[in-house]
Amino acid sequence: MSKWRHQISLSKTCFFDKLIHNVSMDIHKIKDQKFFTSAELLKLLKISQPTFSRMVKEEKIIKMAYGIYALPSLKIPPEELDFAIACYKFGKNSAISGLSALFHYHLIDQAPSQIWVTASTNTTNNNKLYHLLRTQLSMKHGIESHTHYRISSIERAIIEALKFATKIGPRIAIGAARVALKEGLTTEKKLGDMADKLGLRSTLMKYWESIVVYD
Repeated sequence: MSKWRHQISLSKTCFFDKLIHNVSMDIHKIKDQKFFTSAELLKLLKISQPTFSRMVKEEKIIKMAYGIYALPSLKIPPEELDFAIACYKFGKNSAISGLSALFHYHLIDQAPSQIWVTASTNTTNNNKLYHLLRTQLSMKHGIESHTHYRISSIERAIIEALKFATKIGPRIAIGAARVALKEGLTTEKKLGDMADKLGLRSTLMKYWESIVVYD
C-alpha cells in the first residue's frame, strides 16, 4: 500500500473510531430502557447501518437475542435474561406466567420448553421460543415487578393456570395449587382473594374440591 493510501486509510479509521466513541458516549444518555431494536438505535443515535454493525462487532453494543440489543453496562443475571427479554418483547403490560411461572415457584418439576407470557389480546407472537397467553384479565393484580422482568405472583400463577387449564393441563394446574398450599407458599384465603380480583371465583370453585383433597 502506498504512503498516500496508508494515510487515507488511517484517516478514515481515526474518523470512524472517533464517531463510534461519540456515539458510545451518547448512548449512555439514554435512560430507563434496557433493550433496543436496531431500528430504535439507528433512530436514537442517528447513525448509519455500517456504524451500527461496527459497534456491534466491537461490542460497544451487545446483541442479546435476534433483533434485540443492549449496552455493555447492562448487568442481568444469566438466569433472568430470558424472562427480561420476553417482557421487553411483549411490552410493559406483559408478564411471565403459565408453566414458566409455576416452574419458577417450584410448583412443577419439569422446566417448560417455551417461555410462557401473559399479554393483552391484541398482542402477536411469531416466535416459537414463546407461548403467549392472550387475556383480557387486568394486569394490575398479582403482577410482581422485579428489576429486569415482571412475573405473576404465586396466587395469580395458580389462578391463571386453572383458567387456562385446557392449555396447561388440569392435572398440572391442580397439582401446582396443591403443592403451594401444602408447602405453605400461599393460603386458601389468598387464592380466593386473587380469584375475586381477577373475576375468576367460579373458575377456582370449579377445581376447589380437587385441590383441597390431598393424596
